[in-house]
Amino acid sequence: MKNIKQIIHLIILCCMLQAHSQQYPVLSITNQTFAANDINYLKKGNYAKDTEGIRDQIMGSWRYATSNLLLEIVIEKQNKKLYRVGNTSYDYKDIIVMKYKLVKNGVVLHDNLNSIIPQNNTGYHTYGIDFISYGFYYDTSYKFKGFINDYYRQVLCSYEMQKTNLNGQEKLLLNISNGNYRIYGDASMYIPSQKLFSLPLGPILLDRIP
Repeated sequence: MKNIKQIIHLIILCCMLQAHSQQYPVLSITNQTFAANDINYLKKGNYAKDTEGIRDQIMGSWRYATSNLLLEIVIEKQNKKLYRVGNTSYDYKDIIVMKYKLVKNGVVLHDNLNSIIPQNNTGYHTYGIDFISYGFYYDTSYKFKGFINDYYRQVLCSYEMQKTNLNGQEKLLLNISNGNYRIYGDASMYIPSQKLFSLPLGPILLDRIP
């Protein structure tokens, strides 16, 4: 009886995977390194693939520290992430996801470094606490771009980042902007006398953690 149940579950899973592939088939593949020069990049069913392995340069752990602030970031990659726009349009991208620990004046404001972000996470499509910080590479500026979730202040912040070198040391240049953001917390959280963001704004240099 146990074996029969396992077989039934396997059949159901296979049917679900087949239905998913039929509903959202890959219609074209573009090289994400040359995204801006490919007319298929934003077309329905396109898969923007990291064929050059450009994400590998920033994978891993990074740290920024001052006398009263500590920011540790872990960058991971997810392949063939599905993005849906309404009920008809969709595309796939190879993306990066970010987890971080933020400490201010000895108080931990957020820490999800040990969490596991599932491939089918839906937080990219809902603006709220389940929104996972993500980004992708776009070759017009040779930077990774996306949104990072300021969990403590419940604000989504746009950012750009790229790997650089300073005196032979690997650095990550991260620029979190206050020019393009979305708030999703209760209105009482946002008063003029209080800073809107807990994450450090502007360009900062993070050191690679071995």
